[in-house]
Order: sequence, then structure tokens, then C-alpha cells
Amino acid sequence: MGLFVKNNYKLFILPLFIWAFSSCSSSENTVEVLEETQQFEVENTKVSNGWVQIGNQKFEMAFTCYKTKLGEVAAIGYGEDSKTKESAEVLIQAFTGRPYVGLLKNGSTIFEASLNEPLDLSVNDFEITAGAISWQKNLDLETKYGEFVGFGSLFVNCKQFENDLLEEKFSY
Repeated sequence: MGLFVKNNYKLFILPLFIWAFSSCSSSENTVEVLEETQQFEVENTKVSNGWVQIGNQKFEMAFTCYKTKLGEVAAIGYGEDSKTKESAEVLIQAFTGRPYVGLLKNGSTIFEASLNEPLDLSVNDFEITAGAISWQKNLDLETKYGEFVGFGSLFVNCKQFENDLLEEKFSY
């Protein structure tokens, strides 16, 4: 009988040790993964340094600004509509003779500055601004007409300028 009790005791203790060791190791992994996820989220959360307004919609954006070798400025922003929290991406090109502003909302609707109205983008030191932008969606490049969605404006405070975006993509 004594041998039977000793063997059962070992059978009872062995699973207990396995459970204790496995739960400790898995909680360490969980903590490590959680810490990595939180660090990733903090690194990828940028502070808003500008906004774009289309009619009554305002999109708070985190912009990265670029300057070409010719001194022309572009900015790419990511953010959301402050009321609806819908995601948005913006491309601003303040290029001499061919300025462009386009906003992609929720990955599906594209708003662009009208091709039939002047687009006056101003670059002063570290700021990009535009007063009256006539916004359209479903813009047809051949006819230059789209569905009018409202007037708006934009503001970007470029804290610094990165190298030319195209130069970075195609340099070997």
C-alpha cells in the first residue's frame, strides 16, 4: 500500500509542476508580446501637425513633409475625420505650375481639388496653407469635371523636411 501511495503522489505532483512551469512561461510570453505591441503603437502614433477641411468635414492629420532638390515641397498625411472618426490619407504637392491636393477617405472615396479652379498652395518657411479649395469627387481627368462637394482649406506645420520622396524610393 505504501508504494501505491508514493506512486500516486508522484502522479499528482508531476502534472502540478508541469502546469506551474507552463503557466509561468506563457505569462512571460504574453507580457513580452503585450509590451512589444504597446511599444509599436506608441512609435506609430504621430501627433497631428495639420488639418484638411472639405465642406463641413475636418480631418486632423499627422504629416510628413518632403522637399525636392529644386526646393519644391510635398506632404503626405494620415488621420481621421474629427466628427465621424473615419480614416483619411492626404497627398499635397506644392509644385510650381502643377500643385495638387487629394484626400482618400476610408480607402474608397477620393476628394481632389477642382481642375477648373485655381489651386493656390502657399509655402512659408515650415508651413503649407491653402485658402479656398474647391473640392470634387469622381473627378474625370479628360473633362476636368467631377461632383462638387464643397469648399475648404488646409494647414500643415512641417517641423522638418525629409529628402525628396521619389529620390528615397528609387535610390540604390
